[in-house]
Amino acid sequence: MHNVQLLNMKKTFLVTGASGFLGSHLADYLTYKKNNVILFDRKKSRYKKKNQKMIIGSINNLNDLNRATKNIHTVFHFAASADLNLSNSRPFETIKSNIIGTVKILESCLKNKVKKIVFASSIYARSEQGGIYSTSKLSSEMIIEKICKKFDLKFVILRFGTVYGQRANNFNTVQNFINDAKKKNKIFRETQGREIRSYIHVKDVAKITYQSLQKQYDNNYYNIFGKKDILVRDLLNKIKEYIPNLEIKYAKKDIKKYNYKKNPFTYKLRNGKKLKLQKYISLDEGIKNLIK
Repeated sequence: MHNVQLLNMKKTFLVTGASGFLGSHLADYLTYKKNNVILFDRKKSRYKKKNQKMIIGSINNLNDLNRATKNIHTVFHFAASADLNLSNSRPFETIKSNIIGTVKILESCLKNKVKKIVFASSIYARSEQGGIYSTSKLSSEMIIEKICKKFDLKFVILRFGTVYGQRANNFNTVQNFINDAKKKNKIFRETQGREIRSYIHVKDVAKITYQSLQKQYDNNYYNIFGKKDILVRDLLNKIKEYIPNLEIKYAKKDIKKYNYKKNPFTYKLRNGKKLKLQKYISLDEGIKNLIK
């Protein structure tokens, strides 16, 4: 009961990366729950609601961050360079954004006495795949834990798995499948389609993230997946149900090494618990809404 009352109290939250896929949906849900929400990003969000405040700035600029974190209860740090290919081709930009940006966020949180930080990590943080992106997420996790424990700042680290849904960026796998299906009437998978995934809708991610505000989740790591595992080829067959003439082709052998076969990512769990919802958006419903 205490935790429910805690969530019902109106607070002011800051969402970094609020113009992006995950951040914009989280901001919407926080607003829906009648909280004060401040959006922070390099550019104005096209998803901004009338009752949300927007601050334009850089996570690498401490003055911008100090202005944004004033009177904030919790910072949801969702800003990051998240494109694996881009991260590996521009490693120093990724380090600057994902690691140094996180350090500056922490510095600003401490200066303005923020109560809690919720960090959007990835199961790539514990993966054998992912290159510099994986390294940047793991490094950020370790820095957050050490700094927060030293200075008594509450933290929650959420490692997201395979997220899909509206507003997805152009490197989101599910969105790319649907784009190819609708525009080309054809999908080519550079594997045999036998990789296992646990897809989770972005709106469910927003709900789980909100749930992590409860005290019981403080100072821990959580792995965020969908309700059940399925093969990638089963996902593609679901898409074909709504686009009957769709042609699906697979490689005779796996071409891309980063297309891991197991879920989650042949990674080591190390103190990561699973944070779940009672009810999830089904994959059928989610795919149907994306194809509309």
